[in-house]
Formats: sequence, structure tokens, C-alpha cells
Amino acid sequence: MFFKILNTSLYILKLFLLLALLVLLIIHFLIKDRFFSLSIIYYACPLPLLILFGIGLTVAFYKRKRLFYPLLVLMSGLSIYFFTHYFGAEAEKKSGDIHTVVFWNMAQNNPIPSEILIETINKEQPKIIGLVEALPSQIDLAVLKMALPKYQFKRLYGTTLVGVKGTIEDVQFKAESNVYKFNLVTATVDGKTLRVVIADVNAVPFSNKKIPLGIIHQFSKQNDVDMIMGDFNTPYESVFFREYKVDYKSFHPFSLGMTSTWPTPTPVIEIDQIWLRKSLHPVKLRKVCFEISDHKMLIAEYQ
Repeated sequence: MFFKILNTSLYILKLFLLLALLVLLIIHFLIKDRFFSLSIIYYACPLPLLILFGIGLTVAFYKRKRLFYPLLVLMSGLSIYFFTHYFGAEAEKKSGDIHTVVFWNMAQNNPIPSEILIETINKEQPKIIGLVEALPSQIDLAVLKMALPKYQFKRLYGTTLVGVKGTIEDVQFKAESNVYKFNLVTATVDGKTLRVVIADVNAVPFSNKKIPLGIIHQFSKQNDVDMIMGDFNTPYESVFFREYKVDYKSFHPFSLGMTSTWPTPTPVIEIDQIWLRKSLHPVKLRKVCFEISDHKMLIAEYQ
């Protein structure tokens, strides 16, 4: 009698978990973060975690063939969807020079990882380096200046550090406490003006991401920004990035390897992103993991 009650209870529990999975999938694919009350659930349950959850349930229902086979088909379909939508490919190169930019959330390491930056910059020769959660000292800046004389580095408001292979002409800082902060950097690179927004959106999940993402997009559009790079703490799939896609191109389809950037070493969500104005052509996006930060470094190439 005891084992019968136990088996019944376990079966009810598995049905409850199956219902929860279906609700989470509906939120992920249909509702997304349209409603603030459900957005926290949406952000906390990225697709890789839902697939792992579903695989576990599929195994649990192995003896219940009426549920096992539909679940097997569902998980197979989700896995195919994941590998076709979250692994990009290098774009076909057009005529013209290829330029490189680097973005990285440095996780407030103090001192900053100068050796990693110097090695990466010497190897990649990026035009722009945007670093958030960066706390460089005067010694750090002196080391970078000495090792990379072709670059101008400047510590900005909002724990941001920018490097330019050229000259920094102007910087504008915008912020709202505990919501967002970003800098508009106007630089001269190869004799041309380049306008870049470097953004850092608050990581607190109990905040409405619609507000900061909308402000950053409108500001970038109004100021004729060429590139937006940042830690948005919002997944690429968010409905709030739809407006970005009207005016800018994402590197998401050109990301070599899995697109997710956080948390390392096994990232499951794409919150660090780079967007280009429509006249520019993304080529590829590489991501590099370093132990000192829980965010991957983004190395983007464009024409």
C-alpha cells in the first residue's frame, strides 16, 4: 500500500513538473518579457536550461510511453532549434577593409588584467576597445599607454574604460541610478569619425528592462551612432531588442560557437552584445573566456 501511494505521488509530481515545463516554454517562445510580472521567470529560464530540464523529464517518463515519445520528439525539436539559432556562421566578406572591435565586462577586477588586454590588442589590432565594470588605476593606464602607444585610453564615468586606435574627440555620459549607464564616445579612427555607445544595464532582475533598452536605442538613433556595445543584462531574444533590429544589425547570426556569453565557464544566456548601424557589414564574432571574469570577451569583425 505504501509503495502504491509513493508511486502515485511521484507520478503526480512528474505531471506537475511537465506542466511547469510547458508553461515555461510558452513564456519563452510566446510571452517572453512583454509583461514585467513574468519577465523575471523569462530571464531566469534560458533555453539551454529548459532543454536540460526537458531531457530529465523525458527520462523520468521512460515507462510511460504515451508521454515519453511526445516528450522525446519535443526535446529533439528544441535541440535542433537551439543548434540552428544559437550557433552563428562567418558572413561572406565584401570588398573593403575588415575592422575589429573588442567588448568585455571585466567584473570589477582590481588591478585590471593588463597582460590579457595587451596580448589581445596586439594580436587583434581592434579600432575600439570597450570595457565595462573596469576599475583602472593610474598605474594601469600608464602600463597600457606604454605597451600600446598607438592607442589612446580614457577612464570614463560608470566604471567604463575605452581604448581607441586613434584619438578620442568627445565623451557624453548618461545614467540613471541603479537602472543604466552608458557613454557615447566620438573618436577619429583612420581619419574618419566613429561614434560608439558603450552601455552597462543594471543586473538586478527585479527591474523593467524596457526602460533602459529603449533609452539607449533612442539616444543612439538620435545621435547617429555607428555601434552599440554593452552588457545589457537582457537576453538577445527579448522583445525590447526588436526596435534595435530596425536601425542596427546584431552580431548574433555571425557568432562562431554558441552565442551565449554569461556565466563562464558554461554560459547559457547572451547578455553581452554588439550592434552595428545598417550601413556596416558584420563578418564574424568570436568569444574568448578568461577565468578572471564571468563574462566572455567579444571580438567582432566588420566591414
